[in-house]
Amino acid sequence: MNTSAVANSKNKYLVLGLLCLGWIINYFDKVAINVAVIPISQEFGLTETQVGLILSSFFLSYAIMQPIGGSLADKFGSRKVILVSVVVWSLFTILTGTAWSFLSLIVIRFLFGIGEGSYPSASSVAVAESFSQHERARAKSILTSATTIGSVLATLVAASLSQHFGWQIMFVILGVLGLFLALLYAKFLHPTKAAESMATTKKDKLPLRSLLKISMLWKLMAIYFGISMVTWGMMSWMPSYMVKVRHLDMVAMGALAAIPAVLSFVTVLITGWLLDKRMVGREKLLIVIGSFIGIIALYLLSKAPTVALVVFYQAIANIGLAAAVTTTLTMPLKYIDASSVGAASGLIYLGGQLAGVIAPTAMGFMIQQFNGSYDAAFWLLIIAVAIPFFIGMTIRTVPPATSEPASSVPVGN
Repeated sequence: MNTSAVANSKNKYLVLGLLCLGWIINYFDKVAINVAVIPISQEFGLTETQVGLILSSFFLSYAIMQPIGGSLADKFGSRKVILVSVVVWSLFTILTGTAWSFLSLIVIRFLFGIGEGSYPSASSVAVAESFSQHERARAKSILTSATTIGSVLATLVAASLSQHFGWQIMFVILGVLGLFLALLYAKFLHPTKAAESMATTKKDKLPLRSLLKISMLWKLMAIYFGISMVTWGMMSWMPSYMVKVRHLDMVAMGALAAIPAVLSFVTVLITGWLLDKRMVGREKLLIVIGSFIGIIALYLLSKAPTVALVVFYQAIANIGLAAAVTTTLTMPLKYIDASSVGAASGLIYLGGQLAGVIAPTAMGFMIQQFNGSYDAAFWLLIIAVAIPFFIGMTIRTVPPATSEPASSVPVGN
């Protein structure tokens, strides 16, 4: 291996490590509000519906920015988009700590979503810029696993910081951490093939109209919507459920939340290996089987008589849904040309973030209407997981050729 190849190999793993760190801090800032709303709702006298609106306001702008951020990353390269995204979301994380009312929280969290919204698609573009096609599933699975680490640490850290320093100082600390990340990115984040990618994008990039004709993208968007209804619904309301219904303190709640997330982390890594080595052309099996596991586990969770069983069934649901979501987010990297990965990923992420708009508010409304009962809210999540289960059965793929570009693969059905 020549010196240049060795340097490129080292650099792509540095890029991947930095992107993972970004996803962890991204989740710190994103998930912290789900813990903070417990004291915030008491301080501002908020109803469950109002809490749901605060949580959903972020996802509205976050969803809008998914395809926009992906297209910008395709056009200008991932590095510039990622840097702007990190700086903006960090500043609005700090401003969240200055919120003084229900309306101010709505506005700040909406603007925070604009900042974070470009990061998911841009990070996928950075993977495509740095890794060859046959390496991307494993690289993306490592990136996805960072979100599970982030969700674990975010709940633990947010609960501890909020309890010891107050929710306002917690957001300031997390925002400053994000600004430090931006400095690291400015110095060290240089995707390996970024220059080549930008040079070929204008020539080879699929027009948006052509992307929208690929039925697989619409199916993956719907699948990601269904899975994300559970992801954001559980992430938004499980802290309150464990504290208010199961009567745990905030630190104990944060510690128990780590168990399902750790199992998700392991599942994501195993799934990435399977996607590259064993499931090429058969990816839909992971979506269908994972969704079925999620449906059964969520039903059992809703009926669980003890905290231990709640955590156990949540862990089983996380295993199934982690396999399904890793598969869903990896498929564009395997079956769409690298020059259009940002736009394609943005469309899929759009589906997931629309779920983020709906799930927190819908669950909050149901909880309020049923006098604090979470039964109807859990049924909403069970029904949502049926979407990836049934749509996953309809996906058809042809194993990609070993040479690029990936766009040579038929993905029309």
